Amino acid sequence: MATAVEGSNHGSETALDSTTSSDEPAETIASDNLQESVALKQLYEQSTQYKYWRYTQTSLDELRSKVNGEAIATIGENISEEREQRIAQDRSVENLPENPGFPTVEEELALLGFYDRKIAQIFRYWKLPSNVTATAIVYMKRFFLENTVMDYHPKSVMMTCMFLARKTENFLMTIDDFSTAIKSSRESILNLELLVCQSLRFQFTVHHPYRPCLGFFYDMQAVADNMEKLQKVYDIAAKLIDTSLYTDLCFLYQPAQIALAAMMIACKEESYVTYKFKSNEGTTQKYTETLLPILLDIERILNEDPRCKEVKKSVAAEIDKRLMFCEDPAKNSDSLIYGKRKRIELNVDDDDDDDDKNDERAEKRTKLDNDSSPE
Repeated sequence: MATAVEGSNHGSETALDSTTSSDEPAETIASDNLQESVALKQLYEQSTQYKYWRYTQTSLDELRSKVNGEAIATIGENISEEREQRIAQDRSVENLPENPGFPTVEEELALLGFYDRKIAQIFRYWKLPSNVTATAIVYMKRFFLENTVMDYHPKSVMMTCMFLARKTENFLMTIDDFSTAIKSSRESILNLELLVCQSLRFQFTVHHPYRPCLGFFYDMQAVADNMEKLQKVYDIAAKLIDTSLYTDLCFLYQPAQIALAAMMIACKEESYVTYKFKSNEGTTQKYTETLLPILLDIERILNEDPRCKEVKKSVAAEIDKRLMFCEDPAKNSDSLIYGKRKRIELNVDDDDDDDDKNDERAEKRTKLDNDSSPE
């Protein structure tokens, strides 16, 4: 796309010169040039996923560390304040330890990975397609980029993401039927729906590697001698894509790149890659310099990322248990600081209302004085 734009800019002088001998107006030519440059842009590059949900591994790590650190600082201060008020009123602080054992970024990711797999298990039991599962998991990942498990429990967010994913992927289910099937109250699901939508920036469409993987599968049939073996390759690639959902690959690389890497790993040989990208010297050089490093990095992540392995229930339970002591008392309506801040907030609102009323009265008095004053 950059080349197309630069070319049109550099060629603007020539285009203007040519209008003197052309029967078409300059506006039409400019419009045609714009449409041509837009046409050169890949469809995926026009998606919100490409524009707003791409990160480097470094930026992801920094963002998660920042969100985790800010949450620990805020919640820690609120817990200390709540403890002081309870001690002053001779109340128990048993459920407010001084060191609650805040989860690290790695522990947060482990707990989220546990619930990501729960989504896959439930949707598999409901016999829903892989893209519905993938959408729900990506929703979870996007939500917890700017939120923490200390503020919103992943189990609650998981159910809301699952409900939204069914709607997005056109596997509709009423909230009553969904809440009954998942054995949860409709309120617990709907209460977080707006918050999740806001965290997703109301960008619900998610592109997954499954469709390009199917395209590669069809394309490979042109060179495959053994269809049974090819089907096994495709099945292995699809499972690798399932595994990729638990990593950060959806933020790092394009769906087609993940799909091709899965196919390359599943083939255990470069026959398809050789056929597709090594047909001439120019294509081979571009593949070696740009695409191959990406495919190898995806393979490395699938081999080395600890989230590719299932999180043990005991590990998730231990983290989950500590979360009970990491809840923010400022968000608990039964806490002392919640009541105190609410009263302060109400008093401020009352003062603002009184100021508005006083201003209105003063304005009326001024108007009456002006009306009653002699000409």
